[in-house]
Amino acid sequence: MAVFVITGASRSMGLQFVRELMRRTRGRIVACVLRPGSTPDLDGYLHSLSDDERARIMVHRLDVTDVEQIEELAMEVERTYGRVDGLFNVAGVLGDRINTPGPEMNLNQMDAKWARDQMMVNAVGPMMMISKFAKLLRARKGKDGYLRSTGCRESVVVNISARVASMDDNNSGGLAWYTYRMSKAALNAGVRACSHELKRQGTWTICLYPGMTDTAMSRPFQNKALRDKGLVFPVDFAVGRLMDVVDGMEEEHSGGFYDWAGQSIPF
Repeated sequence: MAVFVITGASRSMGLQFVRELMRRTRGRIVACVLRPGSTPDLDGYLHSLSDDERARIMVHRLDVTDVEQIEELAMEVERTYGRVDGLFNVAGVLGDRINTPGPEMNLNQMDAKWARDQMMVNAVGPMMMISKFAKLLRARKGKDGYLRSTGCRESVVVNISARVASMDDNNSGGLAWYTYRMSKAALNAGVRACSHELKRQGTWTICLYPGMTDTAMSRPFQNKALRDKGLVFPVDFAVGRLMDVVDGMEEEHSGGFYDWAGQSIPF
């Protein structure tokens, strides 16, 4: 029985990953949300399921910036399931420039607390999830000693990143978005670094860029021209394509950075 853990599962892309994994697998899903009971989108989806389907999903409170909560979640998942086949780090923060200091358009708008908050949610949180769940993700002992007789032989860690994290691609003089770029670039660096250690235990990890997706996070930055050109993707399309990339992964892709179409993005 495969087990999947998804952060940011209350709505938008996180919830769509829940839907996709319910459709594509027969596994169990741990849906992590910041405030259980205040998740109308997730609650509506759960109410639409049959009793047998609903029994496959466990909703758990999780603030990805709280290491104690991460540790408690890992212990509960270990007690309940004893394994994790897929960890999906979806929770993230960008801001809207109205209620938050960022994303910044120039250096004068830099705010130290906002920078720390972005780094904690977008980089430190996902890396702590990987750290605390690594034991449960272990799928191999030695070179060929695979530990699982059901599901895929390897486990996977999927991290939602952003094209603006690419330093090679940051040469157009366009958006500044300093702290968001920095936090996602830090996530990419951490994922690439840990991919070597995780590969030895049969765990592959990847950073994925979904494109501009029609979520509450991206809505303040959408415009008619982008929508008319088809450059704002529906959530179900974006997550479906990301899952196609994950389903097509091979060991050589571990530690890489790819877009929704499976095209490699330079770091």
